[in-house]
Amino acid sequence: MTDDRWALAAELADVGRVVRAAVGIPRGAADAEVVRTAGGDDVFGVDDRADEVLVAELSRRCGPRWPGRLVIEGFDEAVAVGDPSGPWRYLADPVDGSRPWLWGKRSAWVLLGAGREAATLADLEVGASVELPTANAGAALTAWAVRDEGEPRAELDTAGEIPGGSRAVTLRPLDGGRLDHRFVTVMRYSVGTKAVLGAWEDEVLAGLHTYEDPYLSTGGLLMEIALGRQAAAFDPRPLVAPAAMSSHPYDLAGWIVPAAAGVLVEALPSGPLAAPLDTSTGVAWAAYANDEIAAQLRPRVAAALG
Repeated sequence: MTDDRWALAAELADVGRVVRAAVGIPRGAADAEVVRTAGGDDVFGVDDRADEVLVAELSRRCGPRWPGRLVIEGFDEAVAVGDPSGPWRYLADPVDGSRPWLWGKRSAWVLLGAGREAATLADLEVGASVELPTANAGAALTAWAVRDEGEPRAELDTAGEIPGGSRAVTLRPLDGGRLDHRFVTVMRYSVGTKAVLGAWEDEVLAGLHTYEDPYLSTGGLLMEIALGRQAAAFDPRPLVAPAAMSSHPYDLAGWIVPAAAGVLVEALPSGPLAAPLDTSTGVAWAAYANDEIAAQLRPRVAAALG
């Protein structure tokens, strides 16, 4: 069964690679236009292109062996993956972080997860996170994992026109409990809600000398922690600023990957990721690079949440 789940995780990673190859780099104004609003978010032209490729490729690769249904950003209803009565529940965000990626600022991510009869994020068994690099990047990360089955497998793929291939890399979060001069980010992007979220952040981080990385990608922030570039990240928006756009379950579709690397990914208040696999639920979450950092920040977070 373990080998079968690793095979599925690898297929999810390859689905992400196919999406990356199909999407390429932003193609101009058409990619940045909002073509519809569905499945929990605005759907840009690039999202629309990625949706079609992901659904078709997932069905082709996974439908015969791991049939079920897919919950995906941009679709209000679940999509069949092979026989829709099959046991597997898939979750995907074809382009997480499209806004900064469209402007060439930061990578976006293809995020996928799956679990048998999965009803919540905590039920996912396998995951993949595949980087969509900016136009001038020379490489892009692909990582996949099986829950409770050891470290993730990760490869750095050559990107763009540069010849080459892939090489194995290791995801290694920060060790130790030092927080000063490290990045701890609170997601707070929506105009009109920054003050209340900033006040919450100030309470949590009072007395600490930390930096923030306003990366408009939940999957990207989680991978930054897995790569040792960030100590912790939080999305308290559903609890602190309900009017703000918040993370949805599909934004955490790849959470198994950073978790397998050692990142503690959990709900706010602290607990399992109990959000249902839908496109509408706001997810309040926290992620810590290790137990020592979590032990320092969890009490602060709990106090700030009241």
